[in-house]
Amino acid sequence: MIGCRNDLHEIKAIDNDKVLPVSTTSNVEMIYSDSSVMKARIKAKLRETYMNEPSYVEFSKGISMEFYGPKGKVTSRLTAGHAISYNAKEIMEARNNVIVTNDKGERLNTEHLIWDRKANRIYSDVFTTVTSPDKVIYGEGFESEGDFSKYKIRNIKGSVRLKH
Repeated sequence: MIGCRNDLHEIKAIDNDKVLPVSTTSNVEMIYSDSSVMKARIKAKLRETYMNEPSYVEFSKGISMEFYGPKGKVTSRLTAGHAISYNAKEIMEARNNVIVTNDKGERLNTEHLIWDRKANRIYSDVFTTVTSPDKVIYGEGFESEGDFSKYKIRNIKGSVRLKH
């Protein structure tokens, strides 16, 4: 004779509602385009797709992006230790040592950044440093064109002029 017993606490421990990806891909390269015009290229070591609400794609091992201008040239680059892309909202959140550089030699450092693909904007509400060839500006948040060509630093905390 064989018998079974189901302990409700043991079942709940096994079924802990952990969200798992529906697909996992390593060493990924993706292209974002609009009306057949390439806007950005993304490279990541790991890409995980989740279909829960809201659905999203997670890049938990870092991300590297190149943004392209209207003539097809790279105008800026972004790297981050972690990123999540929400397809329905058309935004991507980048975190952990986020660095954005542009073709004018300017560099943005922050810990959290949002890229709004629809509006072609990047922005943040946390501490931000922008370094240009002649100065460093510190502020609490910023807003920029998607290619980091024109930007506004909010709540400026200070600036330092650089001598060469």
